[in-house]
Amino acid sequence: MTNPAALTIRVFLEQFRGMILLNIVLWALIPGILFGNLHVDTLEALYWAKEPALGYWKHPPLTTWLLGLAYFPGPFSIGAILLLSQGLTITTAYFIWRAVRGLGQNEAAQLAVALFLTSTLASYYAVQINHNSVLAPFMAATLCYGLEYLETRRGRAALGLGIAVGLGVYAKYEIIFAVLPLLFLTLLIPRYRSAFLKGKSYGAIAVTTLMIAPHLYWLYIHDWSSLQHAKDSAPISTALSIFEGVWGLLWGGVAILVTPLLVLRLFKLSIPSVRLKLYHQSDEIYRIGWIILVLSPTSVVATGLITGQFVKSLWLLPIAPAISIGLALMLNHRLTTGFFEGKKHLTAKFMAVLSGLFWLYLLAGEAINHPHEAYFSQTKPLARQVEALWKRHQAKPLACVIINEVKIGGSPVLWLADKPLFIEIPFRPWGTTDKQTLCNDDGAIVIDLDEGVPAKEYFPRLCDKSFEPIDVRSLLGRAPSIWPGHVSYLPPRSETCAP
Repeated sequence: MTNPAALTIRVFLEQFRGMILLNIVLWALIPGILFGNLHVDTLEALYWAKEPALGYWKHPPLTTWLLGLAYFPGPFSIGAILLLSQGLTITTAYFIWRAVRGLGQNEAAQLAVALFLTSTLASYYAVQINHNSVLAPFMAATLCYGLEYLETRRGRAALGLGIAVGLGVYAKYEIIFAVLPLLFLTLLIPRYRSAFLKGKSYGAIAVTTLMIAPHLYWLYIHDWSSLQHAKDSAPISTALSIFEGVWGLLWGGVAILVTPLLVLRLFKLSIPSVRLKLYHQSDEIYRIGWIILVLSPTSVVATGLITGQFVKSLWLLPIAPAISIGLALMLNHRLTTGFFEGKKHLTAKFMAVLSGLFWLYLLAGEAINHPHEAYFSQTKPLARQVEALWKRHQAKPLACVIINEVKIGGSPVLWLADKPLFIEIPFRPWGTTDKQTLCNDDGAIVIDLDEGVPAKEYFPRLCDKSFEPIDVRSLLGRAPSIWPGHVSYLPPRSETCAP
């Protein structure tokens, strides 16, 4: 007997095999070969992975856990991490497809996947794997299982919903922006309201609570650090912060809306007029889509205002699945059988255009001598320099790297086979006294970029004669001195610098 879940996955893969392979090539294989660095959020999560924990001072732990599993220092490190990102992207697309297919026709589900795979979240931000892109599949899964539960009241859907929300909390607390539209749907769609009276609904809440209890305990014993960081990271305090909030909201809206609107235009589809007919039964699928489309971004903005924060553009990225699901459901009644078959090539071309624009942007930065340090800095030579300097002084494995700048300074984490501990100066909450003591006791290599605070102020025992200029060039080598600095040797506490 065929497993229904396996059959559903097989149908999804058969329908989107070409687009999935294309996305992997464009956003994992090609950049995995060519990139010399990754985004600072990725590097930061990677050097936290040295110490598995139930939370970290800045974010919940799931991104660090996943990157730690995919982390193989060496020539294939970037490729492995980007393949992980594609796994998350494809999983997101699968749950988007399931969510729409459960309510509408298959053509609407296909349209939703096309809108997502041509979104900035599945393209530009897939190579910037961070807490927002890791959250995306759990946003999609929450909406998928939530809609399935509201439609069927099945126990497995309630269980899936509880697990999706629980894992989402471990990715980023913004999972709430997938839960809020479901609550509004339960209130606004009459036949959904009985869900409030079902024991399974509260069973889903219990599953989520049990899953997140260890993280809540970690938060409690660490003064609610990552939750406090999420709450206070972008306070509205000045006229400038208000402007930044409006600007972030604008660019966030552009990031999540422009590509879907362009694809709809390409498909010769127009968005239905935005109107809400609460009691018109024939328009119910449209209304469900409208609620998801409108209330997901609205809840982000409202939460920012309630907590006194301006909206960062990145905060809107994880609701890209809601945008795809909402638009597809609103257009469900306009799609004819076989509609998407003639649109697959158009979708693929649009995906290729997005990739071309990305590389054009990177090449333009190189041409004007401002290469993007997250992707166009060749940091492998810096890692070799770190290893060589350490081996000139010590035979034991390198245990600690001290950095005063995370974009370039943190990059050797991608290449160093010893997997040393990384700590930042000025010290962040993660760089505890124990870690500072370890670096002093066992010795370290310091990466000092000129733009950062000199490490000598924090580690006065640095050996002055060990200072070496760093060698970090851009991808095409046109900007060899764009990241000036040096590396130096910190001897173990039991040793002194050579005369």
